[in-house]
Amino acid sequence: MKKNLLLAAGVSVLSLSAQAEQFWADNSFSLLYGDNYKMVPAGENTRATVMTLEHVSGHSWGGMFFFIDRVNSGEGAYDETYGELSPSISLAKFDGFVKGINAAFTYEFSSSTTSTASYPYNTFSQDNYLAGVGVDLAIPGADYFSATVYRSKNNTSFDSFYDNQLTLVYGWSLGNVTLDGYLDYTPGRNGRKTELSIAPQLTYNIGPMLGLKNKVKVGIEYSYWRNKFATPEDNDDQHNASLLLKWHL
Repeated sequence: MKKNLLLAAGVSVLSLSAQAEQFWADNSFSLLYGDNYKMVPAGENTRATVMTLEHVSGHSWGGMFFFIDRVNSGEGAYDETYGELSPSISLAKFDGFVKGINAAFTYEFSSSTTSTASYPYNTFSQDNYLAGVGVDLAIPGADYFSATVYRSKNNTSFDSFYDNQLTLVYGWSLGNVTLDGYLDYTPGRNGRKTELSIAPQLTYNIGPMLGLKNKVKVGIEYSYWRNKFATPEDNDDQHNASLLLKWHL
């Protein structure tokens, strides 16, 4: 059912896109490097480089967000690909604290391989479909802040199940300094593990120093991910800090 809803939303977005106006768009490429990336489902830590392609845009019908991560361990033992496609359709706009209400949809996908682990802990994959309602809030000082509640249909290597999810997305900036990030919380149902992922980024735009019009950000990302991907295995918590380079194309 959730898959059908997401496909219907995708068709609706494509139909709207053909006759709608794009207000703005931003594309970026990021590199992160750090220790203690969790290898799922092996439960071991590794040093890794993460390459990220990201797109975000605003349209007369709503918005679009997409990214894909490619994780490669320094020891060559772990490879992970993870991505999300998230269209949102604007339902209403306001001038107050609540700036807008959106129908929100997300498709999550990932696959990973751990060469040092034995079956069934050497591979993991998932295809998750989420649909929900989100609000854009006018938080004083914030560039943007949104809260979305989803119902999800999760299909992983271990199981298929329904769950709920709360997602917060935020961003603040002061001159060339930016603090942004997200929070995902899944409460877990029917005895399943809760999952919490927090990843703030603190960056400084060095583009003006380099004589560039486009933003080039350097900084750090901290990731806390409790029960990464909500696998049934123990020892799947991730705590790591990474150096970050982000180039807005």
